[in-house]
Amino acid sequence: MKKTVLVLLSISAGVNCWGQLTPGQKLEDFQNLASLYAKQYAPYQWKEQLFNYNLFKISPWVAMVQATTDDLGFYEIMSEYVAALNDAHSLYLNPSDFQAYLGFTTDIYDGKVLIDFIDPTVIAPGQYSFQVGDEVVMVDNQTTAEIMTNLSQFYSDANPVSTSRDAAGYIPFRAQTIDPLAEAVGATATVVIKRQAGNLETYTIPWALSGTPLTKVGPVPFPQKTAPRLATANNIPPNTPAYRLPMFYLQKSRLPVKKAVLNFDVLQPIFNLPSGFVQRLGNGPSDVFFTGTYKSGGKTIGYIRIADFEPNDTAGAETSFDGEIAYMEQNTDGLVVDVMRNPGGLVCYAEDLESRLMTKPFHDAVFELRPQLADVQTYQYMEQQAAASGEPNYVIEILQQQIRIVMRAYQQGGLTSPLPVCQIGATRAPNTNSSGKLAIYDKPILLLTDLFSASAAELFASMFQDAQRGKNFGTRTMGAGGVVSDGNPAGYYSEGQASVTQGLIIRENPVTVAGYPTAPLYENIGVQADIQSDYMTTSNLLNGGADYVNAFTAAILAMIGK
Repeated sequence: MKKTVLVLLSISAGVNCWGQLTPGQKLEDFQNLASLYAKQYAPYQWKEQLFNYNLFKISPWVAMVQATTDDLGFYEIMSEYVAALNDAHSLYLNPSDFQAYLGFTTDIYDGKVLIDFIDPTVIAPGQYSFQVGDEVVMVDNQTTAEIMTNLSQFYSDANPVSTSRDAAGYIPFRAQTIDPLAEAVGATATVVIKRQAGNLETYTIPWALSGTPLTKVGPVPFPQKTAPRLATANNIPPNTPAYRLPMFYLQKSRLPVKKAVLNFDVLQPIFNLPSGFVQRLGNGPSDVFFTGTYKSGGKTIGYIRIADFEPNDTAGAETSFDGEIAYMEQNTDGLVVDVMRNPGGLVCYAEDLESRLMTKPFHDAVFELRPQLADVQTYQYMEQQAAASGEPNYVIEILQQQIRIVMRAYQQGGLTSPLPVCQIGATRAPNTNSSGKLAIYDKPILLLTDLFSASAAELFASMFQDAQRGKNFGTRTMGAGGVVSDGNPAGYYSEGQASVTQGLIIRENPVTVAGYPTAPLYENIGVQADIQSDYMTTSNLLNGGADYVNAFTAAILAMIGK
């Protein structure tokens, strides 16, 4: 007994002396992370073609892991391994809830890092003399360019411009779940700001700190709670046949974390709407859309903002959308739909809203899936349920074919051929009401997109563009073109998590965009705007987006005129 006690005391003392993960624990956890992507990651061939990055070649990463001397250095390597995929849906999350905030936000306007919001809950009015529109030049003796380069090694937004803007947003806001070194901020920051008049001013600003800093692995909380891969009543499209219900855990297409850009996933639009705008929705506690109308050029223009595609109650949201579509159809000459800074959400909900804008059948959501055994079993279960509920023979035969496709891909460790996500087939009809009559908007439509329209918002934009329903206005979308699983354990010693792109969404036709291979994808490529107009100018920042609003108003009026 005495010998056993001495051994246990020796082990305990050793753990306290280490204070950090052992080399063996680091290696095991990195291999766990690499195995997760080797087994589940769908776009591995696309990433090798596009970036010459082979996620299966881990020897250089193993060497870097073995060279780390502390836990934070190890977390850096874990983040960098996933970030190298250039995939906005795939992200390594450190097990920390620590955050630091300077009380203002920044973004890139006309190539400069400008302050675009001063938070009155953190910085009292008049406390400092800087203003919205002033340029942040340095923080703690680092230039903004240096800070952005350091931060952007830990994640990717699928294209370099979105990644840079996201990094600019993290200059005054540090989150250790993304940046392992965020805990190193001091009590204050020395911030050099270039005023709009051209003079430089230096400020000492306290960091507003929250959460528990991670310095070594210990009893710190996970950054988020993640639900299991199951559909719930709130995210199932109305009137879905029972045999389809198991499928809907595969319809998630949303960015894994909130982006540090102004009005991201916010109901209020980033710009001020014209004087005379009559608001309908957007102020009520249960509103999921921001809507209204305004007049210009003798015409009445409708406006609907969709902040995200993940409502708490899909059926209730669709009922609200139907009401707005009916009103706009009767009372407007053209419609502007806004999915700027929309992080995505549920694929089938996005497709359902799309059906309210379409005048003819359109190509719906299909993906190439990197199946797991659970996916094979799901398809088999759907076929059994369809047969038990008396579905027509053609439904059974389609499901049997899909089982063969999924089983073959699982056995080969590759991707399936394109499979429908929300329908039994790959074509979706326009929306109809309970009487079977079309319930759609059939007048000109302009769709607003930007570099932070992501995931399901990009699916929405691509279906709209592929159907040639109207014009996409603004800038290209982010390039987050897959379905994702998140909350995956990525090493039991280090307690990190990772999100993984399990399927690639396939467009109706291949697209050719400069700098990318011709492909039927929007992963990395994004959805290109038909009418180019970049909101990110100093003039728009200082004038409530007046230039941008005038430009899209002129565009929808031109469409109405035709």
